Parts: sequence; structure tokens; C-alpha cells
Amino acid sequence: MARKSRIYAQPLNAALPIRVYKTGLYVRLSVIDSGKVDSDTVQNQESLLRAYMADKTEFSLYEVYIDNGETGVNFKRDAFERLIQDVRNGKVDCIIVKDLSRFGRNYIEAGEYLEKIFPFLGVRFIAINDRYDSADPATSDILTMHLKNLVNAVYASDISRKICPVLKAKQERGEFIGAWASYGYRKAEDDKHQLMVDDNVAYIVRDIFQWRLLGMSYQMIARKLNELGIPSPSKYRYEQGFIKEERLKDLPWRVATIKSIIRNEIYLGHMVQGKKREALWKGQKQSQVPKEQWIVVKNTHEAIIDERTFYQVQRVNEQANADYYAKLERFSGIQNTENILKGLVYCGNCGKNLVRYKNVRENRHTEPKYHVWYNYICPIHSGDPASCPFTSIPEKDLLNTVFTVIQSQLAIAVDMEKLIRSAKRQSFVTAERQRLQSKMRQTIDEVEGVIRHRETLYEDYSEKLMTEQDYVYVRNRYKEKEAELRRQLEQLKTEENSLRESTTEENPWLSAFLRFRDEAFLTREMAEELIERIIVYSRTNVKIELRFGDEYQKLQEELSPMLEVAVNG
Repeated sequence: MARKSRIYAQPLNAALPIRVYKTGLYVRLSVIDSGKVDSDTVQNQESLLRAYMADKTEFSLYEVYIDNGETGVNFKRDAFERLIQDVRNGKVDCIIVKDLSRFGRNYIEAGEYLEKIFPFLGVRFIAINDRYDSADPATSDILTMHLKNLVNAVYASDISRKICPVLKAKQERGEFIGAWASYGYRKAEDDKHQLMVDDNVAYIVRDIFQWRLLGMSYQMIARKLNELGIPSPSKYRYEQGFIKEERLKDLPWRVATIKSIIRNEIYLGHMVQGKKREALWKGQKQSQVPKEQWIVVKNTHEAIIDERTFYQVQRVNEQANADYYAKLERFSGIQNTENILKGLVYCGNCGKNLVRYKNVRENRHTEPKYHVWYNYICPIHSGDPASCPFTSIPEKDLLNTVFTVIQSQLAIAVDMEKLIRSAKRQSFVTAERQRLQSKMRQTIDEVEGVIRHRETLYEDYSEKLMTEQDYVYVRNRYKEKEAELRRQLEQLKTEENSLRESTTEENPWLSAFLRFRDEAFLTREMAEELIERIIVYSRTNVKIELRFGDEYQKLQEELSPMLEVAVNG
């Protein structure tokens, strides 16, 4: 574990005398969500708001206001009205909500409160998940964006609520409602809800089923189609003008495409829909639907595959699956090892995650009985070698390469640690730290002065010593001045932190690598901590991207002047 420098055993403790806000936490649960087990509960919202306040001394909790089972369309809600009354009475001058939708879904009234009423009353408003804080001028664009999104969301959910029942009724009548027909079919010219056989490609569907009956694997079928130059479904739709995305125009046949065609009952003449579901007005994103809930209407269009062939192919699929899992079971306990680089290895040609593949060879006449080794293979190459030239790389070789790179970084980390210990003894480090602390105290005093002046401003306005126009103008000038001083203070803190990190072992890159200085081989924990991604172009061309690259560069820059001092004396 990284040691802390004695120089920084006593960090700057001068607290910024900031304004303490009398804070109201507002929680709202809609009529629809109220009482649901899996919904955004009152307890969850309140916990989020309390957690946000927990480590911030600028907030003092006055009360939690809860509207349970209340619509967000208007603001006639008991708890909300009580909150606003407390604001008017000066009991609350800061409101925190989970997001703008919890505050209200009526964008006109919400905008009135957020852009006019609250600013006039000097109320700070924070929407946590929307990253909006009215005390920060930089977030003004965020408010505009989310109010616009609120308008769009209301419109979209209203359309969704009205049209979904209509579409489901069409599905139940066997009418096709998709954007484009399944491969092998086309929409009828006089009725877009009716499917017709597309003679241009229907024969390819029949060939796929026949090849599967002959024992060809999914990979072999995809490879054969690509070798024959047959356009994939995506490429065919692009050529026909049904889709416009350039990335799809050269998409090859893949295993997943073959599987989808072979298992689809639409080729029996049955309309199969409702495989996915979403409901915007309920906040439900698109999700897969269990097969037993699909909407199937039989004999709605001409079949491309007869039933005998279709079900023969399904039996072939079932047997292939059974054989595959039997093989897995047979070799499951033989020399299993941890997948140390799981999720970190990518193909340098197609960009896909490489898959760790276990190879087992049975030795009939020698010991050990089985020879086991692992490779990382490209799944795209397996389906279509022409679409990605990369084949595989032995895991053993890749692990050795990665560990060699990490060891070189460890050596650099050890050298930098020695340099830091030397730098801590240099007098200029203490002088720089004292300069930053002095400037921070000066800035804190200036902020305190601005806050004092701003707090007396409302009293002058209340006693009619200044007009509303003057009050708003001067208050805004004070807010701008305070915001600028706070930015300066944050910059000074950043510089102070950089100095501390560069003269202690607290730099994230340094502490991460030094933690593994005594490791004799690569571990999963080490890989997750230190590696961003590994890009494999070939067996001899591997690019390893390590984490904390920015921190490493920053440490080098900070240590450069210290190294010069050490060298020049």
C-alpha cells in the first residue's frame, strides 16, 4: 500500500465559510408507480437525496416533503404546496430532487418555477441525476435541454400509449407491422400488412434449409454463402433501398443470421410477431419477450419451407445442441483455468471481443491422457474468414506478452518512487505548498466577503432601500463574483492536489502499479486493475493499452522540474 508523505500529514484545514442552505428534499411517486415493488420507490428516492447531502456541509436539512401517488402533470400536490409555503416563509432556500421529472412533468409550470420564481426568491434548486445546480451558471444549458426533453418525452409517451393497442390488434389479426419483411419475403404492393414471396431470394432460404439437412454447420453455411457472393439480408435490403445505413451495405452472412432464418416459423406461412416489447408511457425500454408470449397467427401467407423439411431441420438443430453440450460436459473438468483476460481482448481488424476457446486433444498412447490449450479466436473470422483475416492467438503467448509490458511499467514505478522520496527532501516543495495555501486563504476571505454582502442585500430590498431591478442586478453580480472566486479556489486545490500526488505515492498510476510489485505472474486482479484493453492484430502484433495513462503523463510532467533540481543541485 502506498505510504503517505510526512510533508502532507497535516493538509490544509481552513474551511470555506460558505453559506449554509436550509434544505428541503422533495420526493414524488406517480399514480402509476405507487405501490409497485419494482418501481422507483419513495424510500429509494429519499435515500438518494440524503446520500447526496451526507458529505456536504453547505446543506442543513429542514424537512423531507413526500407526494406519494401524485401526478406530475400539475403542481396541486399537498407536500409540494407545503414546500412552496415554507420557501415563501424563509424556512427553505434550497430544494433538492432526484431529477426534473420528479419535480413536475408540466414543462410550462416547471419552467416558470425554475427560471423565474426560484431565482427571484433566491432559492437554489438541484436535480441530481440531471446534473443541474442553479448555483452553478455553467449548468444553465442543462436546464434548457432537460425542459425540451420533458416536452418531447410527454409527446412521445402520449403517442406510444395511443398507438401500441392499435398495433397489437393488427398483430393478433395476422397483419404484418414490421419495417421490412423477413428475408425471402416482401410487402405486397397493394397492402403493406400482407407478405408475398420474394422470388429473388426465396431460393436461398430453401438452400439454407437443405444444406442444414445435409449436415452443414451454421459456420459452413455462412461461409458458403459469402464465398458464392450472395448478399446478406442486410446488404440485400440496402441494395433494394429499404435501408440507408452505409455500415450495412457490405455486411456479410453470419452465424446468427443463419440461426435466425432456420428457426423462424414465418417460412411455414405463419405470422410470428411480438418478439420484443416496449412501452414509452410506462417507461419500459425494449426487451425480449418469452417465446410462449409471441403472437403467432397461422397460414397468413405463402410458405417457403414445407413442414416436413422445417421440423426435420429443427431435429438436426436439437441433436447438434445435445452433442455440443455432451462434449462440454465430457471435457468440463479437464484442466480448467481462470480466464485472466476476460473482456479485455479485442480483434485489431474487426474490433470484436476475442473469445477464449478451449482445445482438448486426447492422447491415446501417452500420458497425460489429454492435452489442453487455450486460444483467443475472432468470432467474425469463424463465420466468414473473408470479412476478418485474424484467426487466433495462443493464450499462453498473450499472457507472456502482457506480463512483460506490466513488468516494464513496474520497473518505472519503482524508479519514480525513489525520485519522489528524494524530491520530498527538497525545500522548494515546501515553499510551493505554502504559496498555494496562502493564495487559497486569500481567496476564501474574498468569498466570505461576497457572501456577507449578498446576505444583506435581501434585507435592503425588503426594507425598500432598493428597487427590484437594482436588487436582481446586484444579486446577480455577487453570484457571478462568487462563482469566479470558487473556480479560482478549485484551480488552487487542483494544483495543491497535483503537488501532493507528485511528491507522495498517492498518484493513481503509481499506487496501482506498486501494489503489484511483488507479483511473480499475471493475475485476474492485476489485469482488471492495470489494463484498459488489449488489441490483437496478429500473433506478433499486439497493442496493450494500460489504465491511468493520463495520471502517468501527469506524474512525469510534475517530476521533471524536481529531477532537474536534483541533478543540478
